[in-house]
Amino acid sequence: MRHKKIMFFLALFAGVGLFSTVEVASKLIGARVHPLQMVFIRFFLTGLILLVMAAPALRKRSTPLALRDYGIFALNGGIGFALALVLFHAAILIFEKAASCAVVFSANPIFVLLFARFVNRESWSIPKWAAMATGIVGVACFAWESGAFTRQSLAALSLMLMAAMLFALSICIVRRVIISYGVFVLTGFSALFGSLMVLPFALAVTAHQGVAGLVSAWAPTMYVALLGTALAYGLYYFGLCHGTAFQASMMFFLKPVMASLLAVLVLGEHINRFMVLGSALILGGLLITVSGHLFAPRGSSPAEKNQK
Repeated sequence: MRHKKIMFFLALFAGVGLFSTVEVASKLIGARVHPLQMVFIRFFLTGLILLVMAAPALRKRSTPLALRDYGIFALNGGIGFALALVLFHAAILIFEKAASCAVVFSANPIFVLLFARFVNRESWSIPKWAAMATGIVGVACFAWESGAFTRQSLAALSLMLMAAMLFALSICIVRRVIISYGVFVLTGFSALFGSLMVLPFALAVTAHQGVAGLVSAWAPTMYVALLGTALAYGLYYFGLCHGTAFQASMMFFLKPVMASLLAVLVLGEHINRFMVLGSALILGGLLITVSGHLFAPRGSSPAEKNQK
């Protein structure tokens, strides 16, 4: 059973690692691709790919999907993709550094801790709050590095925090229903519905701006869509279905560390001692979470309880 827990954390780690490249790739793309265009491309392609992979599971279902099921997919797609990720990409264009984008979005576990109490009936505990507090302090070290707040940075901060809050709510919804549908079915339909909600607005932007920006940035855009989205969500949701919403969301505290390292290598951004300290604190918070899960008594996790 312990090797399954390790696989769960490896899948989450790989998914968050790919998520961490999105900010850097998006900075390379810049304003050439509008946030609405980016969200449509990311999740339309992701939806199609994952639904093709979900075809065997759909054929094996004992009962066909009903209107209520499609309603759940649409709800999750609207909250977690159409709303959260449009705000996310809009904030990336405003933030000066890719690392700062990752820092603020990594605050989503704070919201998960609150939402999971009511959506997933996950209990609050001292270790959870300790891990959360450690991670928050670590994130604060990165935010301090971003410098004095300007009106522009405050606008970017507000957009990214709203994106983090909506994404956290989506994580809790996914954790509640993913056992009923499986990773590919839930993610595929949610991504497809979310992209179709954005499509009319993306078409209006394209009619106004033309396609020159999309054509010039096709390579990093395809990277974000295929690896940073389709593969990343598949891995992340696979890990999520074997653990709690809180544990999965805590992995997002790694985003500032990974994104900052990538920003240094790719964009030439500077990392100072505050970021090093923040990385250590973030890893400390993750250690509390991971050790608490790996060494928990057998049968205590939600996934194990569902198997009884």
